[in-house]
Amino acid sequence: MNRLLHCLELLARPVWKNGLFCLVILAIHFVCVWRMDQWQPDFWAHLGGVAQDLFVICLLLHLFPRLAGRVAKVALYVIAYFTAAFEVFLYERFRMNYTPTALQLWAETTPQETSEFFAAYLHGPALRTTLMCFGGILFLHLLLEAVHSASGKYSNAFRRPPLAFGLLLTTVLVAGTAAAWTNRGWMWRYFTNTTSTRTEIRIDLFYSPAWRLAYSAKMLHLANGELDTLRRHMDTLRVDSCAGGCPNIVVIIGESYNKHHSQLYGYNRATTPWQRTEQQAGRLVAFTDAVACWNLTSNVFKYSLSTRSMDQEGAWCDGVLYPALLRKAGYRVAFLTNQFLATRRQHSFDFNGSFFLNDPQLDSLCFDFRNRRLYRYDRQLLRELDSYTPADRNLTIVHLFGQHQKYSYRLTKGDLHFTADSIVRPDLTRDQRQTVADYDNATRCNDDVIRRICQRFNDEDAIVVHYADHGEHVYDDTLVCGRIGANPPSAVVARHQFEVPLTVWFSPKFMTAHPDLVRRVQTAKDRPFMTDDLPHMIIALAGISCPYYDPRRDLLSDSFNTRRPRLIKRQYDYDRLVTK
Repeated sequence: MNRLLHCLELLARPVWKNGLFCLVILAIHFVCVWRMDQWQPDFWAHLGGVAQDLFVICLLLHLFPRLAGRVAKVALYVIAYFTAAFEVFLYERFRMNYTPTALQLWAETTPQETSEFFAAYLHGPALRTTLMCFGGILFLHLLLEAVHSASGKYSNAFRRPPLAFGLLLTTVLVAGTAAAWTNRGWMWRYFTNTTSTRTEIRIDLFYSPAWRLAYSAKMLHLANGELDTLRRHMDTLRVDSCAGGCPNIVVIIGESYNKHHSQLYGYNRATTPWQRTEQQAGRLVAFTDAVACWNLTSNVFKYSLSTRSMDQEGAWCDGVLYPALLRKAGYRVAFLTNQFLATRRQHSFDFNGSFFLNDPQLDSLCFDFRNRRLYRYDRQLLRELDSYTPADRNLTIVHLFGQHQKYSYRLTKGDLHFTADSIVRPDLTRDQRQTVADYDNATRCNDDVIRRICQRFNDEDAIVVHYADHGEHVYDDTLVCGRIGANPPSAVVARHQFEVPLTVWFSPKFMTAHPDLVRRVQTAKDRPFMTDDLPHMIIALAGISCPYYDPRRDLLSDSFNTRRPRLIKRQYDYDRLVTK
């Protein structure tokens, strides 16, 4: 028993000795949670993580020599106050946490811009609220420090932690470890990753300003390394020849598109009336077995634009970007996206594709034309094409907002075709049925956007390829809406989040000029395909001969490999998952 009591005392002594430090850090944490509205279901797991962090820090401070411990504690106070106060200010003023985007913009800000920032924004309620919150904590902190100093050393009765404190601390640490175990596992995997492909996880897993800063710094470090690699490969970009290709290639990238809500794939509501009409007329082919490599936009962008596929050794940045190949071969390349902009500095690290497409060097190699504003609705984005001057040969890439949540935000009054009463699902509440109706309306709206894009090229020799970045659960086979990060994904998750629509539309002139290509598309419609191989199909459509093209990955080639492993998330065989 005495040995147990002694162990409890040893365990509690570092925290007892640094009790005021723990109280101050906890106060700062709770102010951050309060002001940034972080009372999410994971709150207790996060609090367990904070308890673990404080114990480890107190243990280190206890082991330090006396002077070094004091210096370290002051440094930790400064870091805690500054990082927390600045993030709360960012949230109060801009609704922004520490993210890779925020850190990158901060790093790029010049002294003049910094002074202008402070002049413009250090006024108003956001600053007052932040100062009141953290100024109050600092005042009480200094007051308690003064009381402690005035009272001199602790009396003998308080030199050693009481037994009750040791028991309480042990209980808190055990409960905190259990609550934070899963979260710690995710964080460990994140910080030990060596590529950005596997590092995009929910930022709310990082429960304090310091951890969010570490998350952002890690992401930027990985992304910058991959950018350096990609630039090296792009610097030596090579095209041997280009002849006989389609003069107008259009690639439409959808967003969060569950193919099982598409009329083209047997859905029982008219969500794709125009595409269905074109399919019946023989002008549109719907591929039946296309799979996305990931259920995150940023990772899909990397692999569906790079010639390096998911099942190959190395990373996505070991390939080259196919828009640059077509541009080098003489195509004029336009890129319209309704999700991010080519910023003034072109270093916006929001990781939905822009972190590499906005790099100045890569942007100049890939594109002749970019949109300069975002729009509420995808139909409005097409206005950008009115100011675009095409050439004899053109690649036009259109990246839509599609069916991204919140689905009702994608709709105008004229898009309200389905209602909750249209959804015959007794297992769903009325609100859930309305969500399904909103998604189906967004899918029908997307069909109209595709119609408008195709009609712009109706009189040209043009082919339009449409695919989605990934799918989405909309209460399909499970009462879940959105995406699930399960590892490994279940068959249900694979079906709804990784199966995607892939369609090819031909203009009348294309059908007349390229009957062999039309036949090859029709022949290939049931082949198993993964969208990370799409660049090889586009390169072949352009008639480009280059070292990066692999006919075994070209969906329309007679040499196409129907047996390649379709690895989702770079580690799980999709075909094995869905056949279990």
